[in-house]
Amino acid sequence: MDESNPVFIKLDQYKEILDIVEVINKKVINVKQNLSELEELKNKEEEEIMNWEKNMDEITHKMESLHEELYKE
Repeated sequence: MDESNPVFIKLDQYKEILDIVEVINKKVINVKQNLSELEELKNKEEEEIMNWEKNMDEITHKMESLHEELYKE
């Protein structure tokens, strides 16, 4: 189809198309917001996991030190 040729549609169809485009735009905005929220949640989750790992490393180190002290002799 040659893009330079005009396309004629009924006015009621044009309004319907505009409504559909508006609904699609709102859904796209909503999806973008959801993705942003998911990304933020993912980042918080990763940070929390890193904190847990750090705490577990500290506990492990303290336990190893305690074990060494108890069995030193």
